[in-house]
Amino acid sequence: MELSRDALAPKYQRILESCEPYLVTYPGNLAALDLRPFGLDVPAERIYDPTTLRSREVIDGLHHLDAFSFGGQEMLMPRWVLFDCGEFPGIVFGFGRRASLLGDELRRAYNVIGPSYNDVFVPLSMWVAIRCAEDGAWFGHNLSSSNYVAQTEPLSGLGTITKSYAVKMARVVKQYGATQWASTSINLHLALGDMHLLNAYTPAHTHVETFTYRIDVTNERVSAPLLPGWRRPTTGGDRHVDSDDPGAIRALQDEIEGGARLLLHRVEQLPGHRQRLWLVTEP
Repeated sequence: MELSRDALAPKYQRILESCEPYLVTYPGNLAALDLRPFGLDVPAERIYDPTTLRSREVIDGLHHLDAFSFGGQEMLMPRWVLFDCGEFPGIVFGFGRRASLLGDELRRAYNVIGPSYNDVFVPLSMWVAIRCAEDGAWFGHNLSSSNYVAQTEPLSGLGTITKSYAVKMARVVKQYGATQWASTSINLHLALGDMHLLNAYTPAHTHVETFTYRIDVTNERVSAPLLPGWRRPTTGGDRHVDSDDPGAIRALQDEIEGGARLLLHRVEQLPGHRQRLWLVTEP
């Protein structure tokens, strides 16, 4: 399946016009990947092998991205974690620009100030994914974008287009992931497919109020949010869980372990940076 640039919603067209796609992975993985996701070519010069010195400045940029998104949540990745768990066995895909094409705000954020950094390629988004032993299954480890710090030069939709193209590149059939009930990114993930809840409460995680999910990937669902006129659902759901209700989250875990099969259907924003997550019981 290919998507022409003209077929995309205007905000996604602007990203493709102003940014380049890039990939960080070990060369042994390339044969398993689609290097033209939805028909978008990843230039050879934007494919980086994390075992080479050529990748150093790009990987420095990845760690700036990680800090923008997760530095305040006790989930900042050490360099060895990104290498061992993402860059080498999996993929890091996103969009970026040469530093000379960035404004002062982003050049300061990435510490690429001055003419000597003009040709440095700066990753503005990334989806880090780890291949699972299950055929066609990948675990989404990290989705980040520079929009967390770019007040004067944000790129609306950058996270969505990054994940959509990355999922296509990795030929994902089942996408697993884990996120917090209070995360503002849930809607982004939910746009790409129904989220089957695998658990609701995770003592194995740094943040116990984390749920694990599975999205059964189809081309149609992954591409739909990129097209003009797409709207996420604003109604529906059999029941709900509020992000600030630990008792309900813990009770939901007991239900799931008891055999309940639930889908996350939509997210409703509530006053005070709270959210209500509406669930549907699977048949």
